[in-house]
Amino acid sequence: IYGSLTSQKIAGNFHFSLHAHDFQVLASIFPTRHHANMSHVIRHLSFGKDYPGLLNPLDKESHIFKEKTGAAEYYIKIVPTIYHKLDRSVIHTNQYSVTDFFRTQLDGYPALYFVYDINPIMVHVTEWKVSFLHYFTQLSAIIGGICVVAGQVHRLMRFLFVGDKGGVKIPMQSPGPQGSL
Repeated sequence: IYGSLTSQKIAGNFHFSLHAHDFQVLASIFPTRHHANMSHVIRHLSFGKDYPGLLNPLDKESHIFKEKTGAAEYYIKIVPTIYHKLDRSVIHTNQYSVTDFFRTQLDGYPALYFVYDINPIMVHVTEWKVSFLHYFTQLSAIIGGICVVAGQVHRLMRFLFVGDKGGVKIPMQSPGPQGSL
């Protein structure tokens, strides 16, 4: 099944089910509810336009039900999002998180429910790139850190293996021959 759905900005749900207005037709296709199976693969589900880096949690999600029949329920929390691109264009879209639940039904036919709620908060995502000066500063800090650590390791090795305390050594002068002028 492929499609899109337009709704108001309020909580709601949409579902796929085997409930039918003509029960005789449904009963002729599925003699018992145990023959009906709501196994499914969600290729893509989004609530608005996609933007770079957006991960939709239900994309490529699959649920295969081998023996049980019942209702699969997805509880979705939608967060409105504004994405600011480098070219100063703006995308108004939504992100979401999801919790899924499966319950076995004793009577009736299985169904697949998507229950969604829109959060009252909004997320602003801004795309930006790092300047060359910032990159150069970070690279210099990394190189400096490597040099400091290498110096400390060298000093530790000298202390452990040579017994050198690292202090400045002043050689003692031997007194010259006595009596010479």
